[in-house]
Amino acid sequence: MKKTYLYLSIVLLAFACTPSQDAMKAEITDLEKSEKTGTKEGLAELAVLHKNYGLKYTDVEANNYLYAAGQYYFYENNGTEAMPLLTEYISRDDSTDRYRNAAINLAILHGKAADYAEMDNLISDVLDDDLPTAAQWQDIVKLYEDKLSADTEIKTEDYERLAMAYTATGRFPKAVSSLDTAIHKYPNYEKRSNLLYRAGFIGWEYLKDTEVAKKYYNQFLEEYPNDPKAEEVKQILTSGMLEMSDDAILEMLKGKGK
Repeated sequence: MKKTYLYLSIVLLAFACTPSQDAMKAEITDLEKSEKTGTKEGLAELAVLHKNYGLKYTDVEANNYLYAAGQYYFYENNGTEAMPLLTEYISRDDSTDRYRNAAINLAILHGKAADYAEMDNLISDVLDDDLPTAAQWQDIVKLYEDKLSADTEIKTEDYERLAMAYTATGRFPKAVSSLDTAIHKYPNYEKRSNLLYRAGFIGWEYLKDTEVAKKYYNQFLEEYPNDPKAEEVKQILTSGMLEMSDDAILEMLKGKGK
């Protein structure tokens, strides 16, 4: 009986010493309104409060605080603290645009740790959801440039991802170069025809270089004459579309539709 009473007393004391949810919110609000947030020490103290609340609860404020703490530690180059917080944040049902920021920053941390499989998974999640912003595409460029430089666990998809990111950031020659490397490095890649097609398209649509477009489109037809896109490529090459303006192409297609 005495042992039971002692146990209950310890439990009650623990609850009495644990700050309530409202008290934790109030402490955060008070600190956010104080001049301490203008100091490095104050921001560090606020990050701790955000972390503690964010990990303890799962309400809207908890998600906000969890994100804030994870981002704070990320930009303070404290990956040890940032990684579990960002991992927990993206595991929650949160549909805000901040998800992409958290996922890409978490991918950067995994990339630094040479955990490329998890890095790829996170970028896949981002690309499957909504297209990244211009700044986020820049982060993706660096992620895959660093991975290829490390020459570890390289896959054909790495060159494809890098080409996509280069295209999104307006670096079209680099996009073609990345695809060209994959084309020559992986001759047995099952989606190699897509690499040739995309290289031709970038040369035509973005570089406005008919010679580059012809090079890859002709190679596409030579190597993959039975591909579903072969007829389309034949039309592009034989109709003079490569030399036409967008308006002229539109008029030609309208005429064929009559």
